[in-house]
Amino acid sequence: MATDEMKSLEKWSHLYPIILRAGRCTHAEPEGINEEEKEEFMNKLAEDDPTVDRFKVIAEDVPIPGDKGAWLSKVCGDIQQYNKIGGEGTTSYAINVIKSLRWPGSYTIAKGGKYCNVYIGDGIKRGDDTFIPTSPPDVMTDPSEQLEQPEPQGVEAVAKEEKPEGDGEEQE
Repeated sequence: MATDEMKSLEKWSHLYPIILRAGRCTHAEPEGINEEEKEEFMNKLAEDDPTVDRFKVIAEDVPIPGDKGAWLSKVCGDIQQYNKIGGEGTTSYAINVIKSLRWPGSYTIAKGGKYCNVYIGDGIKRGDDTFIPTSPPDVMTDPSEQLEQPEPQGVEAVAKEEKPEGDGEEQE
């Protein structure tokens, strides 16, 4: 797909199942109980922590409180269309960047049908109780200007102090 077509969040979907609150992609079935209790337990788990269909469009994700959505889409680079050598269509040197607002540091970069997922973060989901971003340190001020000093090899010669000769006693 072309870069212009891919900047719409409607063109992007989840490839892998979501991670549930338990840290798994599926609910674990309990062992050692009868089928009726097991089914009741699994229904309660699915109600409390529902799974989401794969290939769900990312534009349908629950928005982050205070933001318009859960994802940002951006086109970076040269968006000009260039003719390919031999006249077989056009090409662009731009890339699509999809940024997750729920997982700070999670990016998907795509160009020419190829993609790469990158995560540079601390594993804390935005909106969790543990998500408390720290402020960056204050920017240091410039050091104060030092006064100019004459160079030691300047116009005036630096007087050397000679050691006065002692009274002949040697010190050990």
